[in-house]
Amino acid sequence: MSNVCASCFSDRELVGFIRSQARIGNCDFCAANNVESLPIEELFDFFNELVGHFQPKVGGIMLKSIIQGNWSLFSTIDNAYNILNYFLGNVHLPISNADQLVDFSNEIHENVSYWDELKDLLINKNRYITDVDYLTADLGWDGFFGSQIEIPVGMPLYRARLHQNSGEPAYRLDEMFCPPGKYSTTGRANPSGIPYLYLSDNNQTVLYEIRAAYLDEVSIGTFTVKSGLEKPVIISDFTESSTIFHPSKVGDKIKATLLKQKISADLSKPMRRYDSELDYIPTQFICEFIKIYTGVEGIKFRSSLDVTGNNFVIFDQAIMDCTAVNQVSVQRVNISV
Repeated sequence: MSNVCASCFSDRELVGFIRSQARIGNCDFCAANNVESLPIEELFDFFNELVGHFQPKVGGIMLKSIIQGNWSLFSTIDNAYNILNYFLGNVHLPISNADQLVDFSNEIHENVSYWDELKDLLINKNRYITDVDYLTADLGWDGFFGSQIEIPVGMPLYRARLHQNSGEPAYRLDEMFCPPGKYSTTGRANPSGIPYLYLSDNNQTVLYEIRAAYLDEVSIGTFTVKSGLEKPVIISDFTESSTIFHPSKVGDKIKATLLKQKISADLSKPMRRYDSELDYIPTQFICEFIKIYTGVEGIKFRSSLDVTGNNFVIFDQAIMDCTAVNQVSVQRVNISV
């Protein structure tokens, strides 16, 4: 038997499990002495389920790389190589070593790739009625958005509005919110007539999001969660580093990560002037799906226009206050091709 320590891993759930079961000893993989460790054989059930969701594939990705790239399970790639090879050397699986080229199993692909089928279905076939039971009972998608965070009262978020004419005063606090439903236009997350509040956690990111140009005058509103709400504001987080460790639901963890990657990429796509409103229907649908099946107040996802910031969509702007408005003039724009 060989011991492995908590420092060999980065997955917070796995690190917590090892520490809860550990004894002080030496690690046979990173050579650390007098550390919290346990026999690696106690993790074999987890690794057996994890590796079981991959299959050998010519032209695929090395097993250690695909696991580390999606979940950062191990603290280093060397630990990934050594631990996976030790495990694979003691079991009988179609995958024999950490460097073998693999892909996800067919079952994983079929579940996650339904997002592409659903997009086509919603745009071209059944706009308003789809088989939600298939998404929940068969695919289990209603359980894939459990990574949630609270927006603390006092945390500043930002929204920008371009001025139409030079020399205009800053917008009033109430003018920084979404327009009423009958004036609300289509967005990546909201359909026409149903206003969602689009915010960012960086006051520079909002300038990228509204495509501010050189010498544009812009009002930037600062928003915070209203104080005195009956319950905390919980949102679905598409930016959090996913954990893969679980005693029995590793497959669901894999599906959730890959599905959220696909959805987040579509949510983050910049809106272009020649886009069709039809392109936004799938992300509008999934936001409503998340709102109904998780009860969250919004979503958080990465900005594709500014890597320093994240975007927030708040489903009900009434839970937010605009506390200040700052007027700025854009002095520099960087464009690359």
